[in-house]
Amino acid sequence: MNSFLTTLRAAGLIVAGGVAAAILFALLGSLLVAAGIVLAVAVVAGGLHFLIFGRGKMKVHVERYQASPGGYEMIDITPPRPPRRPRNGEAA
Repeated sequence: MNSFLTTLRAAGLIVAGGVAAAILFALLGSLLVAAGIVLAVAVVAGGLHFLIFGRGKMKVHVERYQASPGGYEMIDITPPRPPRRPRNGEAA
């Protein structure tokens, strides 16, 4: 009889743990779904606001980097140096 009660207690704990896990999963899942809906609504509202009113009042000044003041790139015209030591098969 003692063994039967121990087994019944273990089964009860497993069932209670399963019910608690299911409730927790449902609660967290519903919170994730609610957060996704809020995020989607915010994105759509921001897009509509941009389409209707255009850009906001914030003005951002962006400077573009130029390599040289005239806008021309420098080209290296230095002739190549001869090798320091002769290659295989070449006379020194």
